[in-house]
Amino acid sequence: MIRALIISASLPLLAMNASAVEAENPVAACMITNTTPTQKSGMKQMIISALQEDKPSATDAFLKLSFEAALIATAECGMSFADVQSPTFKRALEAYGQSPGEAVMKDALLLMDIPVD
Repeated sequence: MIRALIISASLPLLAMNASAVEAENPVAACMITNTTPTQKSGMKQMIISALQEDKPSATDAFLKLSFEAALIATAECGMSFADVQSPTFKRALEAYGQSPGEAVMKDALLLMDIPVD
């Protein structure tokens, strides 16, 4: 019963596929392509800290992840440091954040032997 509950609660989250976002936002697509295990680990830490209601650690993890995203955008995706304040980057960052979050969720489900597409 618990397994069925987890599956039913998790599937809608996975349905919000990051690939649809990538097609609409080339900067986000570039950032996702250049994501490393470091960013995925940062997302895990942010989620864990938030679930443990450790606001300072969650905030710290969020700031590190945001900084790393800005580095990816400027080093790999043709954006300048001035662009980091632009609405284009802010939209890309929102879309980008979905990708490692989705990957963490899929990993969690696979760890529990729950198949995902």
